[in-house]
Amino acid sequence: MIKVGHDLTDAEITARYDAFRGELSMRSYFYPAVAEFIGDVNGKRVLDAGCGPGYLLAELRRRNPNAELYGLEMSAENVRSARERLGREAYIVQGSLANAPDLPPSSFDLVILTEVIEHLKAPEEAICHLKPLLRAGGEFIITFPNGAAWLPFSWPAAALAPHIRALRGFLPHEHPLRTEQPIDTVFSQREVLALFKRTGLCVTRRACRETFPYALEFLYKFARLTNPPRVWHVLDHAASRLGWTALGYRVFVRCRPG
Repeated sequence: MIKVGHDLTDAEITARYDAFRGELSMRSYFYPAVAEFIGDVNGKRVLDAGCGPGYLLAELRRRNPNAELYGLEMSAENVRSARERLGREAYIVQGSLANAPDLPPSSFDLVILTEVIEHLKAPEEAICHLKPLLRAGGEFIITFPNGAAWLPFSWPAAALAPHIRALRGFLPHEHPLRTEQPIDTVFSQREVLALFKRTGLCVTRRACRETFPYALEFLYKFARLTNPPRVWHVLDHAASRLGWTALGYRVFVRCRPG
């Protein structure tokens, strides 16, 4: 586990996210992939906790016109962007994961944390604060980056990248030499799954995307690709079916309170 920015105050972190003005986002394939993993949520009440500028909520609305969608976000700029993007189609609340105003307990069928836990000082506490928001039978969908998927290339890259800038491309995006976020953590899948166990979450399904991310990095840089090629979807689905999600950089998990 490698950390950066955990010494910043919450106010400093919020101010730095505001400065991005909603510009931080994932590759365009990502939000449809998460929505596909989530499946049908028509007729359900869904909370995207740490919703950013609302990209995933917009994708969920497109696929699920009868879902009741909520977003929780600490950055005022992201809240503004999400409200502009979704209008009346989602209810966006400004607040932290530890202090969610206007969100009554036992009110959601699904709580989503998409690429969020690596940006929290205390992810276990955040999950414990969110658990009471779930109705009986409710579930979490959590996605997170698996820094271990970059091994073994990330070891020499970390040693040499301070001197050879190009080698930073072989480090996880959360690494201090590469991240653009004010606060970040390089987790392995094993560390995150252990975190879930400590918070009383039972994993019921796992999938992964961006298997062999160091190979993808070559394609992004030299083939000018903006998303993984189609063959990578085959690799991702094969790794997911075989339970080899540790090979994927982006790990998707469905879980419920145990």
